[in-house]
Amino acid sequence: LGEHTLWCKHCTFENAMNAPLIIRTPQQLAEKSGNHTKALAEFIDIYPTLCDLTGLEKPSHLEGQSLVPIIKNPGLSGKGTAVGRFRNGDTIRTDQWRYTEYTTADNAGKGAVVARMLYDHRKDPEENFNLAARPEYKQVLGELSENLNRLKGR
Repeated sequence: LGEHTLWCKHCTFENAMNAPLIIRTPQQLAEKSGNHTKALAEFIDIYPTLCDLTGLEKPSHLEGQSLVPIIKNPGLSGKGTAVGRFRNGDTIRTDQWRYTEYTTADNAGKGAVVARMLYDHRKDPEENFNLAARPEYKQVLGELSENLNRLKGR
């Protein structure tokens, strides 16, 4: 509370979009083990993970990826990106970057871009310095924007 002068989690900053995910399997309980990973995951990954853990067939319409490989080997990198949305802000997270586009279209993400945010989590994990307008980050911004807009079409 209070980060970025906000008193809520209604935004696309990391401290609002990041949610802890704890999965404990029967095997881990029996072994009294647990691991931590920095691999990216999305809420859409929970359903296919539960299907794999329970042996249920996954419906063909699922978009997420099972996290079982990461549960078995926490050192795996997992998916390369995670996307999120809050109102007219769409955001993409990689292991290094968080990029957000705000558009004129509320909840659709297809309007004109009116603002951008780009943060380098290796140098600025608290997202205090928006790099989006700096020319030296133009290529990174372009690649993330292209990837975000491609993924929004899912």
